[in-house]
Amino acid sequence: MFVDGRFWHDRPLHATRPKSNSAFWQTKLARNRARDRFVTRSLRAQGWRVLRIWEHELANKNESRLLSRLRRYGLVS
Repeated sequence: MFVDGRFWHDRPLHATRPKSNSAFWQTKLARNRARDRFVTRSLRAQGWRVLRIWEHELANKNESRLLSRLRRYGLVS
């Protein structure tokens, strides 16, 4: 299981982008997204089940949705 932050992993609906040095950050965050996809594909190819949880999903208001996802993965009963 991975818990990803919306900034470093450039979550489309929730990410914030720095206003200064924007070209650097755009490239950096694109590489992070590409690496995340590569890691997920690689782990799945090796038989791993990958569950990515976004930091905002840990908020109390999202508890029931997160628990549902964890149940589907057999991580909680």
